[in-house]
Amino acid sequence: MENALRLQIYSLCLFIIAILWFSGDRRKASRIDPDSRLYRAMLIATAFMLLVDSISWFFDGKPGNLSRDAVLIANSLYYIGHTIPVALFILYSDFQIFKDERRFSKLVLPLALIEVAVAILAVLSPFNGILFTVDEANHYVRGAWFPVFAVTQYGLAAFVLGHVLHHRKRISRRVFVSLLTYPLPMLIAAIAQMLFFGLVLIWPTTTLFLVVAAFNLENRRSKTDYLTGVANRRSLDEELERRIAFCESGGVLCGLLLDVDDFKKINDRFGHEAGDRALEDVATILLSSVRVDDCVARMGGDEFVVLADFREEATMEELVRRIELAIENHNATNQRPYQLSLSIGRLSYGQGHGGTAAEFLASLDANMYSRKKAR
Repeated sequence: MENALRLQIYSLCLFIIAILWFSGDRRKASRIDPDSRLYRAMLIATAFMLLVDSISWFFDGKPGNLSRDAVLIANSLYYIGHTIPVALFILYSDFQIFKDERRFSKLVLPLALIEVAVAILAVLSPFNGILFTVDEANHYVRGAWFPVFAVTQYGLAAFVLGHVLHHRKRISRRVFVSLLTYPLPMLIAAIAQMLFFGLVLIWPTTTLFLVVAAFNLENRRSKTDYLTGVANRRSLDEELERRIAFCESGGVLCGLLLDVDDFKKINDRFGHEAGDRALEDVATILLSSVRVDDCVARMGGDEFVVLADFREEATMEELVRRIELAIENHNATNQRPYQLSLSIGRLSYGQGHGGTAAEFLASLDANMYSRKKAR
């Protein structure tokens, strides 16, 4: 009866994951953001864990060599896969905080070493019972080293919890709360499941997080430009309104408006796909040039906007120079059959250029076109 209830819970979780998978981002993998790719990997890893745990509970305690082999194999796979969802979440949360895929290289190696160590113990366990064994009645029994395995998993969950808490000021409140819905409930569920054998809390808790994360990703996609991955016009308008309100209470706002020179010629000569790649390249250059708290948005067509809070004009000019240098370096690679060039307007809010968000953008646009004309 208890096993039947567990299987029903797991079946419901698998059904939810299937809905999340088929309702998610269906673009090609090369066009999906890193956090979306990691999220889809977590869906697969969690579904795998639910499946192998279901097989283990289905055959647990049933007579016969087939049942014994099924329990052994399923639990070996369970231990092998157990670390993977946690490791994927560590990468996912780090990207949510820093938006820097290059940081993955620092995290992947230690996570991979932990996974390999656990996998080796899992493969050996059917022979030496180090992590688990199966008794004469074909019941799963925890092995002598199970506490070591459990502490490792608690340590990973505690690490990511501390990581999110430590960098909470770098992310919005909504993202912060959504990231906490994994490690905190996971720690509680894991401790309860260790103390009271037979509970099934870890993977239903993970499924709950995946639902929350789906809403978070969908909200981000609704405010993200489909082609370039930067903020879209809707998100720009909201961010600009927020920053202007902040300026009125003593804050600072600086804006850049960037227009791709001769963009029509790129489209006409090399095709619209080349034009799309040019816009993607510009977005990548801008994201790599600004700070974490700055906003990069595509205003429309071949125009981009950067919002920052520099207190000195010289600092804003430094950003302009970083962008121009990044463009030069990009062109020097000769990866494209054309050269990128940007006309960059810049204004500081409150220094003769106040007013509404629309008025500030209009002034910024006029500044950009005057510089473009002067060139």
